[in-house]
Amino acid sequence: MSTEFRPLIEILRELKALALKKASGFLFIVTEENHSCIVRLNAGQIEEVVFRMLRNDEAVQRLTMVNAAKARFQTDPGAGMGKPSLLSDDSRQWLMGGFEQDLGGAPAAPRAPVAPAVVTTAATPVAAPSAASASVGVGSAPDERVRDALEKVALNYLGPIAGMLCDEAWEASSDIEQVLNQLGANLSTPQETQKFMADARVALAKLR
Repeated sequence: MSTEFRPLIEILRELKALALKKASGFLFIVTEENHSCIVRLNAGQIEEVVFRMLRNDEAVQRLTMVNAAKARFQTDPGAGMGKPSLLSDDSRQWLMGGFEQDLGGAPAAPRAPVAPAVVTTAATPVAAPSAASASVGVGSAPDERVRDALEKVALNYLGPIAGMLCDEAWEASSDIEQVLNQLGANLSTPQETQKFMADARVALAKLR
């Protein structure tokens, strides 16, 4: 992943170029606020967008508020997964060039200093207690073992995006049940979610 944060418009131009090249794989995006976004491409078609636990159209709407990010593309010929895309035409058109009108003009610039300030001040009081409870509630050594075990199970179900989704789930909560529920929400069917939960609990039970 590139180490420098760049304006969102540059990241989206990179995504558009990948689509025009008929690329298949995952574009991993990390924002300045350390939130992750994953865009799934299949033969140049943008099929899925996941951002801060939102999916597709809602994820794209939230992405429009981002000022800067860094990105890395991982080629994966099997990224299509055989699932139909749930992304609307409007969202796809925005990602394929509509963003130029929204992000490319001068009026967007004054928003840049304001948005991070609002996000930072809003997030600080919420983040502090959860970080404190995480350090008190779970010891650092067991926490690493639990995280590793859970990530290995998630890898079988979520593929290469598992690590990023696990990190985001642990950031949101240190409670194992909430983490499992959040990861399960990324699966496409209730049956798949149930199987993932069962496998995860077996793996975690082995650590005790």
